[in-house]
Amino acid sequence: MSTKNLTIDDVKNVLVHAVATEAGLEPAELATDQPFTSYGLDSMAALAVGMEIEDALGLTDPPVDLLWDHPTVDALTEALWKLLGGESGTATADGRR
Repeated sequence: MSTKNLTIDDVKNVLVHAVATEAGLEPAELATDQPFTSYGLDSMAALAVGMEIEDALGLTDPPVDLLWDHPTVDALTEALWKLLGGESGTATADGRR
């Protein structure tokens, strides 16, 4: 996935799939506004999610505490979007903010 063509929806989708996989859920079962800890994710699971998003989004050396500082998919999506050079509140592919 090229980071040039990513949308904020793509970032969120990567996160949903990575967190759902680690939590043993189907992506549709994941509430993106719930803390990662509510799904039983520990520090090892957070590390696995972090590695997945690094690979999928092409990030190099993201802040180590990124998942703890942004403990939901919604919050982490926004933080990652900014790291990738996107603007806060940028519209999604379907025009939503």
